[in-house]
Amino acid sequence: MGLDWNPGNKPRPGFEKEFERLFHKLQSEWCFRRKAKTNRFHAVSITAFETLGAPQVGRDEAANNWAREMYTKQSRDVTEAEWLKKLEGFYVLSLVAPCDGIPRYSNGSPGGYVEPYSFRAQFLVDSTDIIGAALLNEAYESKLPEELMAYGKQLLEKAVSFAKTKGMDIDNLNTDDVDGIESRLDAVVAAGRWCIFWAERGHILDAYW
Repeated sequence: MGLDWNPGNKPRPGFEKEFERLFHKLQSEWCFRRKAKTNRFHAVSITAFETLGAPQVGRDEAANNWAREMYTKQSRDVTEAEWLKKLEGFYVLSLVAPCDGIPRYSNGSPGGYVEPYSFRAQFLVDSTDIIGAALLNEAYESKLPEELMAYGKQLLEKAVSFAKTKGMDIDNLNTDDVDGIESRLDAVVAAGRWCIFWAERGHILDAYW
């Protein structure tokens, strides 16, 4: 499966301390009443979908039109109305404006095991020469926003330093060769920007592997 990063939830206003307390408890291997704590964690938090302002089927006309288009693209064994009802509440990330929080490097798909806003951090495994072993090891650890911000900045610092030693323009990398050094460097840059995007908006990093 490899390593994927998800932007985890962020606390609702007024629940910051409880959110952080629950985060640490749920990260522990031994967590008493884990299911109840997980439910409470979601109750006091805001999802990445909400932060992105993703249109929702059944609520936003843009999302409803997207669902209707999906309905017409292939035969269904339900009516259009039933199809819309079935998708009610579904967030349509493809309708969100491009941003660093929805990366090019993703293993996500709508309704998949991870969403398109996830970052395929497995790319970093092949970039130890750029980021170093210590930062790679940290990639497997979930992080609170302040930790995520610091980590994102470290990734960008490593990328800038590496580009300078190789005489590369970090803003104009050739990524045609997907296994080439410039593609790998581009993935590190995207990873750093993804971390900073979500940290700035108060979200945690949920490392999934």
